[in-house]
Amino acid sequence: MIRKFLSIGKQLTLTSTRFDIVREDGVPPPIEIKAPVEVFWEAQRLLGEAEILLASGEDSNSIKDVYETLLTLLIPYCALEKDRTWLYEQVVK
Repeated sequence: MIRKFLSIGKQLTLTSTRFDIVREDGVPPPIEIKAPVEVFWEAQRLLGEAEILLASGEDSNSIKDVYETLLTLLIPYCALEKDRTWLYEQVVK
């Protein structure tokens, strides 16, 4: 199992180091993800796809779809139940 941290902001990022950020907009600090390496490869592929869409000026619905796919992939691997629940609520909206 690999451990990474999912940071949620204007863009989603996966990092190896946890940066504690205090936010007042209801978004949790970086979420700890523990998953097999294959899951992280797929997550990195999706992040790359989203980055290309952002850089090429694609519509926000395309980017949102990629981010929803990414979050759906990562939900089962959240280390904490509260983070799993929060991510699930973001995808279901």
